[in-house]
Amino acid sequence: MNITSRLIIILMSVLGIAACTNEESFTVSSGARLEFSTDTVSFDTIFTSIGSSTQRMKVYNRNSKGIRISSAYLASGGTSGFRVNIDGQSGTTFSDVEIYNKDSIYVFVEVTVDPHDSDSPVLVEDSLIFNLESGVRQSVKLMAYGRDAIIMRGEHISSDTEFTKTRPYLIYDSLVVDSGAVLKLQPGSELYFHSEAKLIVFGELHSEGTLEEEVVMRGDRTDNILDGLPYDRLDAQWGGVVVKDGARCVLNHTDIHGGRFGISCTSAKPETQSIEIENSVIHNVAGDGLYLENCSARVYNSQISNSKGYCVNIVGGNSDFVHCTIVQFYPWSGGYGNALLFTNVLGEETCPLQNASFTNCVITGGAKDEVFGERSDDESVPFVYKFYHCFLNTVYDEEDPDENMIDCVFENEENDCFRQSNFRKLDTDNYLYDFRLDSASLARGMADPVVSAEYPLDRYGVSRVGNGVKPDAGCYQYVETETEQ
Repeated sequence: MNITSRLIIILMSVLGIAACTNEESFTVSSGARLEFSTDTVSFDTIFTSIGSSTQRMKVYNRNSKGIRISSAYLASGGTSGFRVNIDGQSGTTFSDVEIYNKDSIYVFVEVTVDPHDSDSPVLVEDSLIFNLESGVRQSVKLMAYGRDAIIMRGEHISSDTEFTKTRPYLIYDSLVVDSGAVLKLQPGSELYFHSEAKLIVFGELHSEGTLEEEVVMRGDRTDNILDGLPYDRLDAQWGGVVVKDGARCVLNHTDIHGGRFGISCTSAKPETQSIEIENSVIHNVAGDGLYLENCSARVYNSQISNSKGYCVNIVGGNSDFVHCTIVQFYPWSGGYGNALLFTNVLGEETCPLQNASFTNCVITGGAKDEVFGERSDDESVPFVYKFYHCFLNTVYDEEDPDENMIDCVFENEENDCFRQSNFRKLDTDNYLYDFRLDSASLARGMADPVVSAEYPLDRYGVSRVGNGVKPDAGCYQYVETETEQ
């Protein structure tokens, strides 16, 4: 027998021994169990007929020997709408899945819930069953809430229409309100926009939310990008609201967030009011929060915050802001704009700024100067602005005061309460913000009470008048918290 033949025999023997050893390494002991990264795979509320995102879990074998899963299957037989992938194989039933000792496999789960013609979310349940070779049976619960939605794809509102709170509206390819038509959003209406979809208004938009039932416009992703971080806290999840020349937009108690921009309004007739916003929020967008080009706008008791562009960008026109909180703490990247820009310049052209007035407002952010005015070299072009009883983070020369800034309080780095510390909560790890005032903020008690009497309630319905109350600047009146009592 030559050397080559002997080596082949030795190698085959080694492989045979290894195979026997591997075979013997699987246990059939009833005491050997699998462990799961979760006992329940659950999905946040998803829209019926629209597939969910993918959830994943891990199946661990922490035993000293391997475990064979003789069969794994969905208890429903696949009729519940759940779909699974076990260790790279998709289906509803699986057999002879092996997990070696101290090893693990992934299980991926998706679900599509069938429409159920209900105005309330419906719970859908199933279980993923694991039958081990030992006879042990283990399971993981699968849960999802399905919600029927009114799905709109590239639709036009050509006659007066009302949306209600009965079911959410899921919008693809934008929703257009045609000229001459009025879209009314009743209290509690929810508009979910798919990626890039916009609400484009040529006619009229009336959003009639209330303190108890806000109107919400947001992206359509209801799942998480990371554990504990929902897509709803990210920007650029949908387009935004576009108000065209000649259109009108009236918003009350409306929450617009997570878009590529907030509201963009252009007008050829600044003498005709095109925007009225009260008790509302525009938050966390990837462009300008509120862009007003040659518009007539009235904004009060509203929060405009965290925009990669400017929170408020005014190009010409006639704008009044009263009791607004305009704050720039955009978290996602550097190179973002300031809280406020007002100008009479549009590219190489001029755009008369007939009026930009701010009364009892808070305008601040993380930069050293959050208030910018840009004036045309042509001094004959109107550039009219005023800040009255405002709390401002801007460079101010006391020796050469700006006569357009009247009875304002200016932030100072020497103050104990400065920039983000003016507010109750800025959780930049979880992207949660509460722009109600801190107890030490200098914005407290500085508003003009005569003006505040015309706006007696803040955005949350807290009174800013009577009983010796001194009104605060911004859209939130300070309320003592339990920890401060």
